[in-house]
Amino acid sequence: MKYLEDFSVGQVFEFRSAPLTKQQIKEFAQEWDPQRLHTDEAYAEGIHGGLIASGFQTLLTVFKPIMQDLMVDVANIGGIGFDQLRWLRPVRPEEPLNIRIEVQSLVPSRSKPDRGVLIYTLEARNPAGELVMSVETPVMIQRRKEDLK
Repeated sequence: MKYLEDFSVGQVFEFRSAPLTKQQIKEFAQEWDPQRLHTDEAYAEGIHGGLIASGFQTLLTVFKPIMQDLMVDVANIGGIGFDQLRWLRPVRPEEPLNIRIEVQSLVPSRSKPDRGVLIYTLEARNPAGELVMSVETPVMIQRRKEDLK
């Protein structure tokens, strides 16, 4: 289990998302974001040069490997939110995304010494290396008990 003290400012973690299929993009859109640019290939072709994923689906796709490969082993109390969330380019079918997170700060809580806030920036890039999404994410994480003495 990783605690707040196990991270350091400047530490980098890298992940890769699974690519989304046209069918996955359309199914997600039908349930959560049924705009034509996510459901109608002909319409999307005229506006974006082809079908694109919903920004919300992009967000979930980007966070899946982070949650499964990193956060599952972190003494996470909970996320605090997203700051400066930006969808900068569309995500297209069959594009895996390269994901990079960098720890920006570690702040032990003054009111609750058993925890602290880790803030990291996240960037996701398409296969061409273009930035498709960025966000700053604060997370509340437990501190190691022996480090509290």
